[in-house]
Order: sequence, then structure tokens, then C-alpha cells
Amino acid sequence: MASTKQEQPTVPDYIDGAAQSSPNDTWAIVPRSTTGLDQGWHQFSYADLARAVDSFAWWIEENVGAAQHRGQTIGYMGANDLRYLVVLAATLKTGYVPLFASPRNSLDGQKFLVEETDCEIFLTTAETAPQVEMIRKEVPQVRVFSAPTTQELLDPSLSVPSYSGRHSRDVSADSLILHTSGSTGLPKPIQDNLEQVCKPFLADTRPMLAAVPLFHAMGIIVGLRSLMCKGSIVRLPSEKMLSAGLVIEAIGAIKPSSGIFPPSILEEIATTENGIEALGQLDSVFFGGAPLAAASGDKICEVTNLITVIGSTEALLMCTLIPSERKEWGYFHWSAVTGAVMEPAEDGLCELVLKPQNTKYQAIFHTFPEIYEWRTKDLFRQHPWKPYLWKYTGRRDDIIVLSNGEKFNPVVTEKLIESHPLVKRAMVVGQGKFQAGLLVEPEWSQTSNQDPSALIDQIWTMVEQANREAPAHARIYQSNIALAARGKPFVRAAKGSIIRLQTVAAFKDEIEALYADEGYSSDPSQGFKDDAELATKIHAVFVHSLSSFAKEIPDDVDIFSLGVDSLDVLALTNALNKAVQGANVASPIIYSNPSVKQLTRALSQSVGKSNGQQALPLSQDEKIDRMVKKYTRDMIRQQRLANAIKTSNEHTVIVTGSTGSLGTHVLEQLLANREVEKVYCLNRSDNAEARTKKSFSKYNHNATGIDKAEFIKSDFGSDKLGLTDEMYARLLDTVTVFIHSAWSVDFNLSLESYEATHIAGTRRAVDFAAASTHKASIVFISSIASVGSWFSIAQDGSGVPETISSLFDNTLTLPQGYGESKLVAAQILATASHRLGVKTAIVRAGQLAGPSSSAGGAGWNRNEWLPTLVSTSKIMKKLPRTLGNQVRVDWVPMDVAAGAIIDIATALSNEPTQVYQLTNPHATSWSQLYPVIQRFYKDAGVDINVVEYGAWLDELKQIPQTKENAERVPGLKLLEFYESLRPETGMGLPALETTRTEGASKTLREGSAVDEEVMRKWLEQWAF
Repeated sequence: MASTKQEQPTVPDYIDGAAQSSPNDTWAIVPRSTTGLDQGWHQFSYADLARAVDSFAWWIEENVGAAQHRGQTIGYMGANDLRYLVVLAATLKTGYVPLFASPRNSLDGQKFLVEETDCEIFLTTAETAPQVEMIRKEVPQVRVFSAPTTQELLDPSLSVPSYSGRHSRDVSADSLILHTSGSTGLPKPIQDNLEQVCKPFLADTRPMLAAVPLFHAMGIIVGLRSLMCKGSIVRLPSEKMLSAGLVIEAIGAIKPSSGIFPPSILEEIATTENGIEALGQLDSVFFGGAPLAAASGDKICEVTNLITVIGSTEALLMCTLIPSERKEWGYFHWSAVTGAVMEPAEDGLCELVLKPQNTKYQAIFHTFPEIYEWRTKDLFRQHPWKPYLWKYTGRRDDIIVLSNGEKFNPVVTEKLIESHPLVKRAMVVGQGKFQAGLLVEPEWSQTSNQDPSALIDQIWTMVEQANREAPAHARIYQSNIALAARGKPFVRAAKGSIIRLQTVAAFKDEIEALYADEGYSSDPSQGFKDDAELATKIHAVFVHSLSSFAKEIPDDVDIFSLGVDSLDVLALTNALNKAVQGANVASPIIYSNPSVKQLTRALSQSVGKSNGQQALPLSQDEKIDRMVKKYTRDMIRQQRLANAIKTSNEHTVIVTGSTGSLGTHVLEQLLANREVEKVYCLNRSDNAEARTKKSFSKYNHNATGIDKAEFIKSDFGSDKLGLTDEMYARLLDTVTVFIHSAWSVDFNLSLESYEATHIAGTRRAVDFAAASTHKASIVFISSIASVGSWFSIAQDGSGVPETISSLFDNTLTLPQGYGESKLVAAQILATASHRLGVKTAIVRAGQLAGPSSSAGGAGWNRNEWLPTLVSTSKIMKKLPRTLGNQVRVDWVPMDVAAGAIIDIATALSNEPTQVYQLTNPHATSWSQLYPVIQRFYKDAGVDINVVEYGAWLDELKQIPQTKENAERVPGLKLLEFYESLRPETGMGLPALETTRTEGASKTLREGSAVDEEVMRKWLEQWAF
């Protein structure tokens, strides 16, 4: 019995079919002139197209000869006009597989493509003939033929017989060779099977303005849409540079229903009212190939549907759904047939991986039929509360790795800077360097300014905005910006995106100059005469280097209160050493003296140029006492209305730092607690709500009752916590518990650097509780660091007691600002209890770890000391038998810690101050856990030997500390910490007694030790 299966039409079939069924329907609308729109437009029908294809096929037969074997390659490079679609169909009819080579490739790239595809025939047009001739000289066996003109092929007066002789109806032969952009090397040829490639594309027969190159994958897809969906295609003049003005004029003349554009053109169009008005005439605006600046997209989506499409040379178009709200224009909603799997990558991003789902709509599995998945290397960030939406952030190829091992994706920063009208293109650099730099290609048509410094000053505001949204280690300093010279543009791909590696190579000298000259002279004359001159120099360096944080920095302001981090400190040390001859500034000096005034005094002493007697530095005990007295001396008991005190069991809770690892677990459990009717989340960031919803979605937190939470931006150190009078009054009237968890963890900072936000913020919490209607209690999350020197007075190995007296021994804290600040805060709270009657609970936390076996949530941070030790041990294939002086494994899973805190907060006794300690009463030892790690990796094919801790550390220290090794062996970054764990260096951190805490917390009391199940869960989460 004969098969009844319907043959799948090929590209030539679509054309012949349209010419028969709808011969007079409009296929294409093109300008009559190749250089402008002033001569009007010409419309071509499907009958015209079919005749042109047959004419060209006969021309090939007569001049070149039909293909000698099935799949023989024939190259084409021509003007950016409709001949690309004619060539595609005609070469397929004559048995060839066409290769479309971009005119923008380098000669080496063209030669590589020709040789890789065994291409010995090349068709060209007058516009590209010189480039093809250069290819012929490099590859002499290539025969070159000049193709007929568009006018000749589409001449309606010609009578052309139908051509069908060499065309196979086998769709497997219906293919086209395109190539990658060559952004990571030479362009790579990709043979795309065209079967049903455009089925998922917009099936709209109305005209679409296609301002994309036809030799590019997106241009081919739009061209095939005009064949498969019978949707008319509108083209622009082939010899006219694409511009905003040209697009605006074309929209006004033709009035297409939609358009597809490179993002760069949309950004240009969006800068004018005329441009926005023109785009508003379109029902839909499509873009793809690169990100679109947020400012431009937000303007465009107000007047039309803005839709981002995604594809690649290998996968062609990927099926997506249009988001329901216009403002979500930057997000992708994957269709089920796409086979999209979002696999976790770095920095909370996910990589798009395609798996076979419905291969009829998945071109990638026709391009590479042997593969079972396709890793796109495209990175996306999930929508904060719509988990099915994903925003493109860049490619893994884009990731910049600094010399200190920090990584970041520069794309968002670049797009934001490019939204400035004086910036045509921006590219962040810094691969293997100490910090990020910026290359800017100015929009020279918008400025006559030739002074680089003046131009950089003009765009600096936009760079500052980008810095505020970038990771701290990705900030760009003004001294690290360079401009591309007029006439030396960035290297771009056909779709308009920057080819990063080629541009970096082209601007090698400019980039090296950025890092060779940081803007400060090292001339010996840069010394100083006295303190006043030194202070002036330091002030100038602070203002210049830290301009992203503040326009002006008073001499007595602690720079860490502005948000300065370790990378900024290192940049400051470099700048100061260049600006102040003989200063020999090192990072610890800045951490200990974080203001202009303090640093002036310290440097003046160091070089012996002080004007007078300098005060001796304070001891740790004196510093702590002074700080506590400063924030407690004016505590005066306030009268509160006893009859207004809340007597029910329901609580209204304030939580600070709800976006942190611990804070997120605390919030989740508060929302699920029936005794809690409202939670106010006070955070310093203004996107805390979005971050929380994203975290709940990502880690499968129980989001039940999220409507009970209200997120409020707060400035903890300011009066009334930085809240409005109305909000502050509302909180005073309703809050019963204040959980204070927000605290920066930076062991480099001094006590003084914790003052402005954290210590002052603790006093603001006291003021709030003292004035609150319901006698709000304060639960403060302290740290074992505040009693880390316990063994200096208790050498018998006993644990730290849960007593108030332990709060007032200043010798117990570790000699670092973090532990000292926690101790100061605890003393302030204890004093408030005594003087003001505020109930307070001090909760000292030991080592908080990943989630317990039954809990969801994020894993133990891979960058912390134990996960890093495990990953390093896997690489070294050696695991330490002990953890040095860390004998007990009394780590508390994060969810257990959160539950214990809530137990304490909702059941405080009438004692004014209570001390609790969060450490696992069900301790185990490392000897119970390291065999689990051994077995886990043995099952994965990695044999790991167990060695003594000292031997493990010594071998780690033998690894050269290069950038490459630091990335490969993360333990190198924590060498100092691991050195501190050597048994001979001391007894380690003390044990914390938990008798009182277990009595108050059922969660802690009924918990369990870290066991094999928990350890394996962490190993699976780390996925080293």
C-alpha cells in the first residue's frame, strides 16, 4: 500500500506554491533606489519571486553548472538585498547547499569558511566583488561568478520557463550554511536544516519592516517568514547606512504592521520624540541579537508591544511566549516546545540549556541530530516573583575574571552607559587585571568636544549610576576610562553587537595604558610639608577615587559608612602611594584609619612629619568603653501607657536584614507562624521585596503568608530609623518584637567603621522599643566573635556561659572590629534594659551552616571556609583528618537557627536582659564526616586520601598563588584563615553553653547532629 504521508514542503516549494495560489499577493516592498527613499517604492509579488528564482536557477545551469553531487557547497556574498532569498531558493533547486558569508568577516575568517566547507564556487555582486576577489587570491581553486542584478532577476517583462530539474523534494537536503560571528575566534560554519524553521515565528501576513542583514540568521528567518507565512517583507535601501532617520521615514511611508531591528537602532530611535511616535505606529516591535538598553525599552513599551526574540546560528529561532504585561518586555517566557532547562550558573544566574522536547520546532536537533542537549552559554536572571519569566544578562563568554578571582558580567553596565546620548558603544575590560576599566566609543556626531577628560566628565553621571547597580568588585573608577579615537570604532558583528575579543585586541594599547597610568604622579615632589598639605592630598585622593559614593567627603567621615569595600580600599592604597611620596600605605592602615583626619594623623606619624604631639592609640578595652558610653550616656527612662500594652499572643515583628541567609529563613518561619500577624522587613536596599520573592521562588521556601510581610527601606543609623513620621508612628503603635539581624560581616573593618550604621542603629532600635506602645522587646543576633578570646581567661577548656556578666568583659572579644562591634551593641542593649526597662535578648551565634536534611533553602555558601576546604580537597585529592583546632562540629543548620530565634523572640521571660547561645547541642566530630566526603567523591570516580591537617595545609601552600591557580584551587584565597586553624596557633574558638537556650527553644533542643544525610545534602548542593 502506498504511503499517504504528506511530503514536507521545501523552500522552493513554498515559493512555487505561493506563486500558484496567490500570484498577485505582495511578497516584498523595497525602495526603487538603493541609496534612499526619495524615488518611492516597488512592490513585488510571489509570481515575481518565483520567476526570479527560476531565472537565477537557469542562469546557474548555463554559467556555473548544476551541482556535481548532492550537497555541493556554493558561496554567496552580495549586496544586502532580496537576492539573498532568490539565491537561497535557486541554489537549492540546482542541487547546491548555499554558504552565506558575511562581508564583515576578516580575510582569515573568509578563507577558513571556504576551506572548511570545501567551497570552490563563489557568487558575488558588484558591491562585494573586491572582497570575493581577495578570497580567490587566498584560495586559488575558487571560481568566482558575478550574479545578475536585482533589476534583471525581477524584471516583470521577462518570460522564464519553470525550472525543476535539479531540485530534490527531500527536506533533508533543504539546508543553508551560515556561520557564527567569530567573537571567540574564527567564524565557524553551521549547516542549518530549514525544515519548519519558521513555524513558531509570527504567522502574520501583514508587512514587516526587516531592518536586519539578510546574510545573518535573523535576516534569513524573517525572509523565510515571507515565504512560509506569506507575510510581506519591507526592506530598506541596500547601499544606505542603517539609521534612525531612515527607519522613521520608512515607517511613515509604508506603515508596516511590525518591524524587527537591531537594538542599537532602537536605542538611537528612542532618543527623539519623532522616533517614539514612529514606533508607536507599529503593532509590534521585535529586536534580538543583543540586549536593549533598559531606558530605551521602557520608552518604547509605552507606545507599542516590544518583543525580544532569541536565536542563534545553530538553533535558529527559539519558541517563546509573549509576556502578559508590556513592561516585561525584557523577559523571555519559554514555550514548552523549546525544551528549555534553566541550569544554575554563577552569581544567581542560570544558563539556558535546550533538551529534546518537540524536535519539529527545535532546529538545533536538526543542525546537530546526534546531540542530546545544547548548552547555549546564554545567561539569564529569573524574574523576582514570576518564576516563568527570564531576563537575558549576557553570555558566559562575556564573563570577566579579575586578577583577584572575582567574576562579573559586564553587559548590564555596558547597556546602561550606552543609554547616554554621547556614547555610541561601551565595553568593560579588565580580564586578568586588578579592577574593571571602561572603553567608550563616543557618538561623535553629538559632540564637538575633543578633550577626552571633558567628555568623560560629561558621561560620568551615567557611569556612577551603572556603578550603583553593579557588584562592588565591578565598579569603574573615573581614572580607568578611555575613549576610542575618532575613526577607530569597535569591531562589530553583523547584528550590531560588539565582538569582544577582536575589539580587545584592536585596543590593546589603550587598555594597557589604562592600567599603566592611574592618574597620579609618582614624582618625588609629591611629598608634603605638613599635616595640612597631607590632609589636602588625602582628601583629593578620597574624592577622586570614591566619587561613586559621594561628591564630597568631609574630613571626619568614615568612608566605610559610605559603602566602601575591600576592592575600593586596594584602589585607594594604590592612589595614595602615587599621590603621597613616601607614604607606604597598606590596606590595614586605611581600615584602622578610615577618615581623612585619621589617615592624615597616621601617615604623618609614619613619615615623621607630624606638627605636634600625637595621642597614643586607645587600647581595645578603652575603645569599647568609650563607644558604649557615647551611646548610653543619655538614656533616660520614658513613661509608657501601661493600659495600652498588648496582652494577646499575637505578635507584630520588625526584622532587619531579612534578605540575608539567616534573615530569609527567619522571615519564612515568621510568615508561617500563626502567632505572628504582621512582619515589617527593614532593609537598607530598595529592592528587598523583589530579592526576597526571588529567593523564595528559587529555593522553594514556603511563601505562605507573604502578604503578611511589608518591606520598608530604612537607614538604621538615622533618626527614627530613616522612616517617615507616619510609618514610624504606625510601627510604634503595633510592633511587639524587634529582631535585629542586619550586620556587615567584614573582619577587616575597625570598630569605628561599624559605628555610623550598626552601633548607631542599635541605639535607634533602643529608642524605638523604649517609646513603643507595647513595650517591644529586642532580639539581637550577636556572634561568637564577641567572646572569641574566651580561652585567654578560661584555660581549662570550659565553655562560654549564658550569663550577663560575659557581656561586660571587654577582653573576651576577638581583636577585630566585627567582634568588638557586636560586644558594644550587646552592652548598649543590656544598659537599655537596666535603665529603660526594655526587654532584650542577646543571641550569640556560632557556626551557621547549610539547611538541615528536611529543609529547603540555599546551600551553605560555596565561598565560606568549609565548602572551600571540601572543593580544594577534591582538587588536591587530599582531605584533612581534622579541622585543626576546630575539634567540635557543633554547626547549626540555618533553618534550625531561625527557628530557635523565633522560639526565643515569641516567648521572652520577664527578665530585662537574657543571653542565649546558638550552637548545636548535638555535636559530632569531623572524624564522623570526612569519611562521608571520601565515599561521596569515590562514587563519583575521585579517590581522595586522608592526611594530617598540617600536611594538607603545607601542600596547599606549595601551590603557586597565580590568578589561574586561585580560580582552580579556591583554598588559596583563604590560606590565612586555614593557617589560623593549626593546632599550634591556639585552642580555636570556644564552645558555647546552651542550657538556657535549649530550655527556651524546642527547635534547638529537639534538633540533631550534622550526620551523613545532612553532609551528603550539602555536597550535592555544592556540586563541586
